[in-house]
Amino acid sequence: MDERDWISAHAFHQGDQDRLIVEAVGPLATGLAEDGRISGWFFLRYWDGGPHVRVRLLPARSEDRPLVTEAVERRFEEFFRAHPSTPVMTERDYAEGASMLAAWERTEPLFDSLQPNDTLVHVPYRREHGRYGHGAAIEAVERHFAESSRLALDLLRQGGPPERRSTAAFAMLVLAWLTCEPDPGRLRDWISSGTRHFENEDVSPNLAPPEPSVRRLRTAVSLARRMRALAALADQDAGRPGPGALVDWTRSVAALRDVLRHQAERGALSPPGAGWEGPGGIVTAEPGTSVLTVLDLCAHLVCNRLAVTLPEEIALRRLAGAAVSELAERT
Repeated sequence: MDERDWISAHAFHQGDQDRLIVEAVGPLATGLAEDGRISGWFFLRYWDGGPHVRVRLLPARSEDRPLVTEAVERRFEEFFRAHPSTPVMTERDYAEGASMLAAWERTEPLFDSLQPNDTLVHVPYRREHGRYGHGAAIEAVERHFAESSRLALDLLRQGGPPERRSTAAFAMLVLAWLTCEPDPGRLRDWISSGTRHFENEDVSPNLAPPEPSVRRLRTAVSLARRMRALAALADQDAGRPGPGALVDWTRSVAALRDVLRHQAERGALSPPGAGWEGPGGIVTAEPGTSVLTVLDLCAHLVCNRLAVTLPEEIALRRLAGAAVSELAERT
């Protein structure tokens, strides 16, 4: 499978992205999948060119490509017409935000300016081989992206308060860590506690989270303990729990872990030495030796799909790191 096989569209929308995902992306992708027109799909939110949702769809056959492209354009055109959004971001806002985020991610923006609101732009999909490898490794990552997107879509459809998403994101983060490294002591040593430093301090964000309260930490430790038990079941043939968002997430992460480890063992994958770039990300002592960094990136992306903001994710990771430390002390 080649990256050019994927159809990639960026839906620029300054309104409710949850609604865009639930009412446009979800029905589009699930409908095409049920009709056998696509064999995979995933989405993520991004900032380059302005607030937008990136949608990737893999046509089942080459002859399905025109139909899938037409369906994508029709669905988003209908959504933008039915739910037009009011532009709230100015060119100056975009320039300042893009400068900070590009520095944070150490990347070059694709767009130099803010893109027109409520528009669809086809942009070729480019695989991040430096993070996810090639061949079987990145194809396994893309399968996980699809499963992650489906789980996030289900949670978005359920609605509910932001706290519910934060709890789900916390649980998924801890599960991703413990599914790959079940020893809390070793895991604790790999969780970055440092702060980011920027060459240009004018774009440095103030994202230091507050210390978690005693009550919140106690709740987090209790949840982390349950996630540790769930992660342990991922490798057992008997006694596996039934379906559920966290169970499905654990199975997806475990399946990805196994493929990546196999690829690394045969020399076909060199995992990056660091996962997510912010504080609370995974930094291994020996770069290229652990696939935990890749799973950490996948945990960040499910936070993205659930609309967990950058400051919120930093706070969740700080809480998760504290909970892992507590587990290590009690083991």
